[in-house]
Amino acid sequence: MPIRHPPPGRDAPARRCAYLEALAEAALGLPLGPAARLVTRRRSRGRHGNALQWHLGLEPHDGDAVLDWEDRIELKLVSVWRRRSGRLVCDKLKVCDLSIDPWRKLSNVLFVFVDRLTRVVVGHRFWRLAGAAREELARSWSLDPHFEHPLLFVETREHEGRQAPAYYLAARWLLGTEGCARILPADALPGVYRFDARWWSEARRVHGRGDPPLITLWRGEQDHKIPCPRCDGRLHLEPAVVGRDGWAPALHAMPLGPQCALRAHLVLDAARLPLPVDDPGRLELEEGIEDRVPAEQVWRLADRVPEPDDHLHER
Repeated sequence: MPIRHPPPGRDAPARRCAYLEALAEAALGLPLGPAARLVTRRRSRGRHGNALQWHLGLEPHDGDAVLDWEDRIELKLVSVWRRRSGRLVCDKLKVCDLSIDPWRKLSNVLFVFVDRLTRVVVGHRFWRLAGAAREELARSWSLDPHFEHPLLFVETREHEGRQAPAYYLAARWLLGTEGCARILPADALPGVYRFDARWWSEARRVHGRGDPPLITLWRGEQDHKIPCPRCDGRLHLEPAVVGRDGWAPALHAMPLGPQCALRAHLVLDAARLPLPVDDPGRLELEEGIEDRVPAEQVWRLADRVPEPDDHLHER
C-alpha cells in the first residue's frame, strides 16, 4: 500500500523533557520481563513495549495519535540482537497505524534499545526529525513501495482476526546500512547477545504453551551441572559453548519445580550483562532475567526516579 500522509517539508521543532531524560538514563539494565508479565496478556504482541511505558509512569496500552510522552516525545522500543558473526541487527519497527500521521509520531523520539534474548534495556537515544535524516525519510513518499524499497512504508498484518495496515521503518535505516541514517549507536552496546530464532521458536513449540525459555545465569563455572535458581533441580550445560557464544540451551534434570516443568531452558553468560557486578541494580537485574520476581514484588522505575521541579521544556 502507498504512504497516505505527505512529508512535512520542514524540520520538527526540538522537544525535550528533563524527567524523561532522567528515566532513560536510569533504565539501563532494566529487565522488562517482570513488568510484561504483570501488565499484559501472555503472548500479546508488543508486551515489552507496554512494559516499558508502564515503567516510565504511563498507561501500558495506548493507540492514540498523540505522542506518548506529554504529546511531545514518542517512545519506541527497538529489539536488538547479534548474528553469529557478532554484527548488531534489528527488525523493522512499527511507527503507528495507517490512520495516524507517521511524521508527527516521528517528530521527536526516544528510541530505547532492548536485547532480544533477555529483554533487558541496553541503551537509548533521543532523536528529532530534522536535517538530512528527515529528507532521507521524506523520499519514501515518491518511491514505489514494491520495487524501490522505501525506508518508511506501509505493511498490512492481521491483528485479532482483522487486517491492520500500519507504517513501518526499515531495519536498514535503524542500523545505518546502505548509506542510511543510523539510529543504533555505531559502537558496541553492552548486554546484546546472539539470538537463534529457529531454536527459540522450536523450544517454545515443543513445550506446548508458547512461553519463552527460562534463563539461568552462568558465572564461569566449568562444571557441566549448575543449580537451578528457581527450584531444587540442576541444569546440564556445555560451559565451552556458553563461554564462546554467550549462551547455550540447557537440560533441566529432576526434580522439576512447577515453574520449570513446562518450559525450555537456556544458560546465559552473566559477565556480558550491561550492569557491572558492583552496580546497586545488579541483583534486581539478575532476579528479573531469571524470572524470580513474584508479581507482588514487581517495582516500577518511575517510582524510583525523582521528578524534577523543572522539566526544561522550553530550553
